[in-house]
Formats: sequence, structure tokens, C-alpha cells
Amino acid sequence: MLRISHKRMECIGCMLCAEVAPNYWSMQEDGLAQLRSVTEVRQNLEWGEGFAEDHDILKEAEEGCPVDIIKVIE
Repeated sequence: MLRISHKRMECIGCMLCAEVAPNYWSMQEDGLAQLRSVTEVRQNLEWGEGFAEDHDILKEAEEGCPVDIIKVIE
């Protein structure tokens, strides 16, 4: 499993993560992206898990995020 961190409150609502990895992020009514499955919240970080076979799309979301608020940890 991969660990995913997301600083939701710093999201600018560009929708890239939700478009690239819709199984992991969705856009909410407030215009911010939300991890679909949050396993832990620590300070300003929300944590989730990803499957190894989704590594490429998760890395694409991480690298494409214009405000650098997504991290994928192997």
C-alpha cells in the first residue's frame, strides 16, 4: 500500500487530482478536493492509502498539483 497525504485546506480547487485519480479524490461543494477515504487526520494533513497498481496516477496527481499539497509515500 502507498500512503497519501493531502493538505485539503490549501487546495485551490484546480480539479487535477480528481480528474487524474477519481477513485481517490472528489470535488466537494466548497470547491476543494477531498480524499475519498481518509484514514487519519493530523494537524493540517489528511492521510489515505493507495494501491500499488495505482502508483502512476497517484504520482501524476502529486506532480501535477500546482500548489504541491499532495504527497505519495511508498
